[in-house]
Amino acid sequence: MKKLILFLSAIPLLLFTNCTKQIEFDAQDIAPRIVVNSLFTNDSLWAANISRSVGVLETTSYTSINDADVSIFDGNGVQVTTLTNQGDGLYTSPTGAMPVADELYTIEVIAPGYTPVRATNRIPAAVQINSIDTVSSTNSDGQTILETTINFQDPSANENYYMVEVLVKGTWIDEWDEFEGDTIEFREPLEISCNDINVETVNRFNFGGFENTYLYLMLKDENFDGEDYALTFSVINYAELKDLELFGEIRLVNTSEAYFNYLKSFNMYQRASGNPFATPVQVYSNVENGMGIFAGGTLTYWDVGF
Repeated sequence: MKKLILFLSAIPLLLFTNCTKQIEFDAQDIAPRIVVNSLFTNDSLWAANISRSVGVLETTSYTSINDADVSIFDGNGVQVTTLTNQGDGLYTSPTGAMPVADELYTIEVIAPGYTPVRATNRIPAAVQINSIDTVSSTNSDGQTILETTINFQDPSANENYYMVEVLVKGTWIDEWDEFEGDTIEFREPLEISCNDINVETVNRFNFGGFENTYLYLMLKDENFDGEDYALTFSVINYAELKDLELFGEIRLVNTSEAYFNYLKSFNMYQRASGNPFATPVQVYSNVENGMGIFAGGTLTYWDVGF
């Protein structure tokens, strides 16, 4: 019996020994790379956040690069602008240059000690909003909501990708902080509820009893290519906004495929983060020799009063 016990107790030891494997890393695979983050639209100045990737053995979560040369070129290779560092890795155009719809752009970033990186993306043409209809109603829970239908013409023969959001904007007077008495402008996204079958659900959450809640909607024209499309959604906290007499903006962004893929994969990554049983998600990147995103969208908006 003693011999049998000794034999069985040795089996786990052999199993653990056989499972040991030495993994070799290529220095190029773990060397820090430049990370570019620039989602640009035709209503904003050129801007980019420049940082470096974090190695597997590092504990730092974010390290900005503040000594980079950042340039934007058009489709003909002509330099549109250079971006100036504003601190903490943020670079902006000092000339007030802005992206133009239906144009191809390239960003190039050079920083000491890193491999130069570049990325190219075309900002799509604008998509016209045909009409917006709104109606105030009360749902089964007694909540006042603003049901909104946005109608737009989807361009035919192209794959088109969209982002829709509703912003509330206004001003308020600071009465407590160090800037007491100053008037401060604000623009904040509103929670909206939508049951449209073409809307991606990766960024869906529950809010105020509404299951299909979003801060922005993402959809592609796979099922309505070339058609007039009506997208219906509800502004959830309409009653509060109405009492404050605030104004808003319904924004339709015709995004590039890269822009759409980045948003979708980033939301999938956030959902999987911290869940040991979730399938690992790789966030979409289009930066050559580096990491990150450089992608554009063209904005059309409609002002609304709450």
